[in-house]
Amino acid sequence: MSKKIIINGKFLFQTVTGVQRYAREVLLELDKIVTKDDNIEIAVSSDSKNVPEYKNISVKKIGRFKGSMWEQISLPLHVIKNFGTCVNLCNVMPILTPHIVVIHDVSFKSNPTFYSRKFRIWYELVFKLCIHRIKRIVTVSEFSRNEICKYYKLDKNKIEVIPNAWQHYVRAECDENALKKYDLKKNEYYFAMSSLSPNKNFKWIAEAAKNNPGSYFAVAGGINSKVFGTEYSFDLPKNLKLLGYVSDEEAKALMQDCKAFLFPTFYEGFGIPPLEALTVGAKVVVSDASCMREIFENSVYYIDPNNADVDLEKLLSSPVESNEKILNKFSWEKSSEKLAHILKNI
Repeated sequence: MSKKIIINGKFLFQTVTGVQRYAREVLLELDKIVTKDDNIEIAVSSDSKNVPEYKNISVKKIGRFKGSMWEQISLPLHVIKNFGTCVNLCNVMPILTPHIVVIHDVSFKSNPTFYSRKFRIWYELVFKLCIHRIKRIVTVSEFSRNEICKYYKLDKNKIEVIPNAWQHYVRAECDENALKKYDLKKNEYYFAMSSLSPNKNFKWIAEAAKNNPGSYFAVAGGINSKVFGTEYSFDLPKNLKLLGYVSDEEAKALMQDCKAFLFPTFYEGFGIPPLEALTVGAKVVVSDASCMREIFENSVYYIDPNNADVDLEKLLSSPVESNEKILNKFSWEKSSEKLAHILKNI
């Protein structure tokens, strides 16, 4: 890699969701297989603190702006000044230098009502100005590749699939106090990680709890019960408990000891949480929607995300395939090798 590769480091200071997890883990593995001679740097804003250190990837603090202003002004000017190639791992790209971009999904096109008007307008503008000028598009599943092609009339050969993986979960130690902290009993609850984001389909979990009154449901995530009723116009069932934010260590323990992990999403580009649950041997229930069958094949149980009238005990009584095949399909190491190949040949 002779030309300077400049990675948009804005994600390092954002809340870690699936998109940020992807960027962090791919870079950790990329750092192991490149050398300093490959001339790769991560650009961050000048006021950045607690920046991760890498062995072979350098970190450069630039610009006087913050947030989107930094991303749209400081970053591209730095790229242009250094005759570099700009790599963006988290959907958004500088309009001036949209060189390599990882587009995890195009949910804002497929499900516009899931997002605020301001968010949709911004994403529509950026994508309209950039999508046909991107040198190389990366996405995380065949489903997302087909969606991008459908909405933007692109050649599939312009889009590379580099999927998510699960090995980061090996580093998380199970918090053995999690069950006690949340007053849960081993193998006596269904567990989910959700939010008020409409695509996560929290309503299905609440309705499933009503339809399975003899079971207990625990949901982790940023759910505000005070706005829940006004947002969705139904009450929380008594056998559903909101846990609020949980750490990776707590989530791992809760996945490990649950009756099943529930993921009734309407739309995903990939879906990391069910993969994490498989790593600890949990039974996993996912929606029969978007990319779920592509990713999980026959290793999980499928439900209709629009129908919560399901007897979960009966559903889980049938066998599924071992998780071994699925876990062997994905690794951050293999994904970073694919990204390295793109960077070397751009």
